[in-house]
Amino acid sequence: MMETTMLDKLRDRATRILAETGRCTLSTTGPAGLQASMVLCTGQGTTLYVLIPDTSDHLFNLENEPNVAVTAETWRLHGTAAIVHDSPELFAADQRQWHTIVRVTPVRLHILPAQCGSAHQAETIDFDG
Repeated sequence: MMETTMLDKLRDRATRILAETGRCTLSTTGPAGLQASMVLCTGQGTTLYVLIPDTSDHLFNLENEPNVAVTAETWRLHGTAAIVHDSPELFAADQRQWHTIVRVTPVRLHILPAQCGSAHQAETIDFDG
């Protein structure tokens, strides 16, 4: 029987947190300047997938700079983005129309305290590259 490590527990927690989120803010930078937009998202394991309109300047930025920041109410994620060409069935067909799916591989996930002013500190999970 395998022993569960602290890293396994943290990855399980990250998986649950990302799976619970349906909308987030994606931030990119590059030739189109700093861009920040609310987008649909879904987690699959520790990977986050976001749905970006085909006309978005995010896509232009991602061609040159894959590092992104993604935020939600309870977490912040820094990661590396890549356009998904083998479009997995992560979003409904009507949502995917005129959109591009982008996979965000996490580098660091900050889980924010549940309540403002609580004694709890933000937790950070670092992922292997």
